[in-house]
Amino acid sequence: MDEKLTQFIEHARTKGMDHATIRMVLLSAGWKEKDVSRALIAQALDVPVPTPPDVGGAREGFLYLVSFASLYTFIGYALTLIFSYIDVKLPDPATTSYAQLQTEASRSAIPEAMAAVFVTFPALIWVSRLLIREIKASPDRAASPVRRTLTYMTLFAAAMTIAIDLATLIAFFLQGEVTSRFLLKVGAVVAVAGACFVYYFKSLKMSPEEHKTTSLHRAFGWSATVVVAISMTVGMITIGSPGTERLRRFDAQRASDIKLISEEIFNISAGANWRNPGATLVVKQPLPKTLPELATAARMRRPRINDPATGKPYEYQPLGDSRFQICATFDLPRDEVADVVWNHPAGRYCFEFDTLNPWR
Repeated sequence: MDEKLTQFIEHARTKGMDHATIRMVLLSAGWKEKDVSRALIAQALDVPVPTPPDVGGAREGFLYLVSFASLYTFIGYALTLIFSYIDVKLPDPATTSYAQLQTEASRSAIPEAMAAVFVTFPALIWVSRLLIREIKASPDRAASPVRRTLTYMTLFAAAMTIAIDLATLIAFFLQGEVTSRFLLKVGAVVAVAGACFVYYFKSLKMSPEEHKTTSLHRAFGWSATVVVAISMTVGMITIGSPGTERLRRFDAQRASDIKLISEEIFNISAGANWRNPGATLVVKQPLPKTLPELATAARMRRPRINDPATGKPYEYQPLGDSRFQICATFDLPRDEVADVVWNHPAGRYCFEFDTLNPWR
């Protein structure tokens, strides 16, 4: 605060001038209204005027950007999650020659979508509650330019999504390709986009006083929480628990290890030409007697010969000049349409190979 200004006000008050006269004199002399008000208040009060939060709108802008960014990310992954559930439960044989491949691809997308929803939804709820609480405390914040701009952008995006979704429905209907799974996906998009449109449209049209008493925010917040909780529960049922997923990964690693072991045995016994399906193969070298011997004699890549979970060595046994078997204990059964040769039951299972016929 300017020292000359303070000294002048003190002098004027000793001469009996009131605040209104002092203010008028200073303004006519060219002082700014803000500086004069602060100086007069400082003279009359022992406690300085507190600085209001969000001076300049930076904090407010940050919170609204986080809120709407969380909203868009949450909606995108929530729809991905819903679409994946639909694809898993209602695979379409007309989409691919192997509907199970589509099912497996959809199931693999579920964990990532669940993780994104798990992170973005609490962030959305927390920031939204903070902003709503500030609007209730200071109703004028409801007219914030940042809030109105981002809300109108969201309304536009929701309206366009609904319009495009309905146009797609009509186009597919005319082509005779409307299925139950397609209708469910269209319904999911309309429900999510419609809910966003209704909520933000009503919130935008409320008067500052209505924000203090409305139950709109609480109703939508709890409704969204229930839907998300149900979706996450369905996701856990669909993909299994994290423990089950870890067992599945161990099994996949076991199958990968056995595949690499067999390929290195092919390299040693039949030579690198075994990779040519049309080649006539002969036994060039005897089969390794043990897996440690194989690891020492590996040609391309030294394979892992121990179970990744237990550390016990895989069971290897030559069955003749060109045939051999490799056994492992699997935690879960595998029954997929891709790479069916690597399907296996739960428990101990042996894969048999022939270096003279590796493409069986």
